Amino acid sequence: MRTPPPSPPSVTAMRTMPFDPSAVQRLGDGREIHVMACNVQAVGLRDFVVKITKQLELKMGPQVDFNMNSNAILSRWVDVFKAEKVYTTVLGIARRDYRCSSFTHEPARRLCYLILEELNHRSFTWLPAFTFKAMVICRYDEQRAVTSVRVEYDQLGFYMNCIGLVAAYEWFTRVVTTPAACAWARAYLSTGLVGPVTFSLQLLLGAWLLSRLLWACLGLAFVCVPAST
Repeated sequence: MRTPPPSPPSVTAMRTMPFDPSAVQRLGDGREIHVMACNVQAVGLRDFVVKITKQLELKMGPQVDFNMNSNAILSRWVDVFKAEKVYTTVLGIARRDYRCSSFTHEPARRLCYLILEELNHRSFTWLPAFTFKAMVICRYDEQRAVTSVRVEYDQLGFYMNCIGLVAAYEWFTRVVTTPAACAWARAYLSTGLVGPVTFSLQLLLGAWLLSRLLWACLGLAFVCVPAST
């Protein structure tokens, strides 16, 4: 059942805090790195890009070398926004809330990079919402116009979140794995024999029992399958 996304939160874009010399770090080769705090929140990629470029005091031109985790390389901002709209829709993402709380700037290299956090609201009630993070690397020219953007993130982890496997795994860990591990730990500690040797013996015994269970299941399967005539 399709459900409308919740109403968007208040969208803010605060400018960088006043320049603080203590935020400047010098590398061994003399280059400076500025680590600055910010508070940029936006709904949708287009709104976020506009606000974060203002935050970094950069300009957007019609052309850009936009590398999406090496899976798509686009040359125009309009294509970037269209592509993001299409693939989020087909993946069941109704709306994205973006947030960035800090960035790092290397003036000598005309380079900025930041961690982008996105909350993905889903199009259907049976798909869990999830939060994901990506690293964004931005380069600009002498006129402070953005020339290239590279977005790096865990591609497999993103798709596993989209289909709900991460949420299912976390539920299984919370309900099954963790209680069982805690019960085993309490029983193990009560023996007073905690150590590498006894732990290794438990691993060997567990592997032996698992192999016996596997062979028993295979034998049962052969018995249940009728013989071919």
